[in-house]
Amino acid sequence: MAVRLDVGKRYDMPASFGPSMVPEQTEVSRAEALVLTTPTIRSAVERLVPSHFQVPDDPVLTIAHMAYHGVDYLGGRSYNEIVVSVSASFSGADGAVDASLALALWVDQPGALISGREFMGLPKILGRISDLDEAMRFTCAEYEAPVIEGGASDLVAFAPERLAKLNARAEEVRTFGWKYVAAAGGGSDVDQPLINVMRWRYERAWSGQGDFRFMLRSFAEAPMSAAVIKGLATLPLGGAVRAFRGVGRATIDRSATRRLIAA
Repeated sequence: MAVRLDVGKRYDMPASFGPSMVPEQTEVSRAEALVLTTPTIRSAVERLVPSHFQVPDDPVLTIAHMAYHGVDYLGGRSYNEIVVSVSASFSGADGAVDASLALALWVDQPGALISGREFMGLPKILGRISDLDEAMRFTCAEYEAPVIEGGASDLVAFAPERLAKLNARAEEVRTFGWKYVAAAGGGSDVDQPLINVMRWRYERAWSGQGDFRFMLRSFAEAPMSAAVIKGLATLPLGGAVRAFRGVGRATIDRSATRRLIAA
């Protein structure tokens, strides 16, 4: 008897062995974020953004180091992630939607890579990502070749009132995805814009100054990352780099992932 998939359930490859083991919601009891932001230039961003989306006049480039501890679908293991995103919008049937568009992500656990790429349309690459050190610095590498480094300094803790306002905004953090699957013979089998949601509850937060750099590599040094880093390095910095550091709880809410329908 052939494999029959239940249309009411979600599957990951290899799909022959049952529904996805990745839950609709992943509750992360300890999550950490170091987020670096800087203005950039619209014309440069547009060259890297799929045609489904629009770029605002004053886009922001974001580089984030994320650490998720005790992840359910990894059997309680942890993983680190680097997210590079830009400001974007989508003109849909229900009006305009504003969110960050993920241009590239590096993760250090294959399970986190697969679930993000296949279902959420997040362009994930396997990398080696350091924990934040005592100086609040990190490095992302492919094999032995560092491709991104960054960090924060002069961090000042949020007052309780500011933290409360932050948490009100962080109840729904939206990120655009782009699910693209190439077709045999050319073209695509899937070409869909998506919206994804995370929910944060910060226990502590800080703001300060930041810095980062993209490190150009040859194909031999970083086969999956070399072209990506070359493209990201074309994005000019339009001002100072600001840093945000947050520690708390987070929910990866896959039940809120939706395909976006154009107007």
